[in-house]
Amino acid sequence: MYWLRRPPYLRWIAAGIILMAGLAMDLRGGDVESYPFSAEAIPAGELVDSAVEWRDLPSGALPKWTGPVSGFARYDIASGDPLLPSSVAHVVVPDGWWSVAIPLPVVAAPGTWLRVRYGSATDLVDGIVISSGDGNSFEQTSMVAFPEETAPKVASAAADDALVVMVGHNSGAAPPAG
Repeated sequence: MYWLRRPPYLRWIAAGIILMAGLAMDLRGGDVESYPFSAEAIPAGELVDSAVEWRDLPSGALPKWTGPVSGFARYDIASGDPLLPSSVAHVVVPDGWWSVAIPLPVVAAPGTWLRVRYGSATDLVDGIVISSGDGNSFEQTSMVAFPEETAPKVASAAADDALVVMVGHNSGAAPPAG
């Protein structure tokens, strides 16, 4: 008779062991790391230093930061978005350089090297964009760092609206050769 067979105790024990192993692996979790996220909306060209919130995610979910999370936003970052190394420009200004507010085209993001003609055709100086303006028009007022000896001349030419700006399209950390 079929109903008098012995119950499958070994199958029940094996199923219980498999369930317990799966539960133990799920509760153990994986390796997690802290990653930076924006705590508030950050417009392009603004500092991201104070707007950072750390969240735990599984290891390898986002690219790792090799240094501190500081610099300028390369583009508008919404609140809660992850801060990736590619979304933050690390602008290094050489010692002794001064910043001047000058009108720039919208394409000049922080970290962009540019060349400015401030007088005659031979009066050229290289500068680096430190922070950009709002980007709501074709032109924006941005802070650009220049060497100490030429910064006053560039500021004077900017006040007289007599600057010609050439935007470099290299991504290196040094000024364009020339």
